[in-house]
Amino acid sequence: MGFIKKAKSFGWLMLIPLAALLCYLLAVKIVNVIDYHNNDYFTFYLAGHLVTQGADPYSTEQWLAGHEQFGVTWIPNPAFVYPLPLSLLFAPLGLLPLYRSYVLWVALSEGMILISIFLTLKLDKTPITRHLFLPLLAGVILFRPTILTLVNGQLAAWLLFLLTCIALLWVQGKWEWGSLLLPLLALKPNIGAPILLLLAVWLWAGKRYKSLLALGLGGILLLTAGMIQNPDWPIEYWNIGSTKLAHDFGFSPTVWGLASLACDFQKPCSLAAGGTATALLTFTALWLLVRYRTLITPLAAVSLSTLVTLLITPYTWPYDQLLLLLPIAAVVFSLAKHKGGFLPATIFFLGIDLLTIILLFFSAALEIEILNAFVPLTVLVLLLWRLFQREQISESKAKN
Repeated sequence: MGFIKKAKSFGWLMLIPLAALLCYLLAVKIVNVIDYHNNDYFTFYLAGHLVTQGADPYSTEQWLAGHEQFGVTWIPNPAFVYPLPLSLLFAPLGLLPLYRSYVLWVALSEGMILISIFLTLKLDKTPITRHLFLPLLAGVILFRPTILTLVNGQLAAWLLFLLTCIALLWVQGKWEWGSLLLPLLALKPNIGAPILLLLAVWLWAGKRYKSLLALGLGGILLLTAGMIQNPDWPIEYWNIGSTKLAHDFGFSPTVWGLASLACDFQKPCSLAAGGTATALLTFTALWLLVRYRTLITPLAAVSLSTLVTLLITPYTWPYDQLLLLLPIAAVVFSLAKHKGGFLPATIFFLGIDLLTIILLFFSAALEIEILNAFVPLTVLVLLLWRLFQREQISESKAKN
């Protein structure tokens, strides 16, 4: 038995360099077929590069000069539109030539997605979930947000990895360590800030006050890191970020986008409808997180917070929906544990993949991505169905 166990361990170790090599080769192939200069990733790369040069990413003059230096003609923003501490994350990548940096980031993103799938299986201790790696992997490979994340060099894989690590630490009882990582989500505030706030309410409802202190400590450390670079960065970021939000408001795949579409992009109507939908979703999420705080697992809490955030945030794009891996996994695990539900569990993610493809055709016809909001909305309905069904089963057993 000892020999067999060692052989299995050796086999897993051999898979790591093989997976790394495959990630690198795929990254090279992706970067070679796109215009990696005029791409979303350049925003992160340039911020990291400017930091290594002692420059200010919030300076419009230095920002535009950086584009000129690298021959980039696509300039979507006049300055860095993210919190300043994020530039520190990309500082090591900013030391490399742009091509090599992009290849490395895409390879790292692929690796973070693979690791997230593997770690997600550890979020549910039911033995049957161990057989769901391949269905989840197949679903992720065919998932449109995965492709968009890699092609655009976006942050979604990193956020997914971060959320998975937080949930896993909580499952293992390491609540303070998981909560210490929570503020990192705010480095992409349109997604991370709402998730952070919803999870903070869940921690508070569960009387995990030490976790909230750890969350606060993490936030202070991030704020301080930015203040060392530029004491005025919060004000500068707010001015730049609010301008960006006003420019793209109403065109994202969220309830705000759906409201704008239904209201023919008339602002008063859009604000009223979107605001009402946002309030209802937020209230429902808060009620569930507080009312069922002892029954909701870390995976369910993270999943619910992620789904609601993807629907209510004013600014998001389809690549951000890569974060749906965790909510989808939560539904898959629940289906697999139900009698006769293993087959539906294995094909569920593929069904979501099909939905994204169908919506792509409608989006192409409308020339907007708003309809992609039905992807997180569908997963949210199914997650709530499974959660409430489990709650009813638990109450039934308790009465018997």
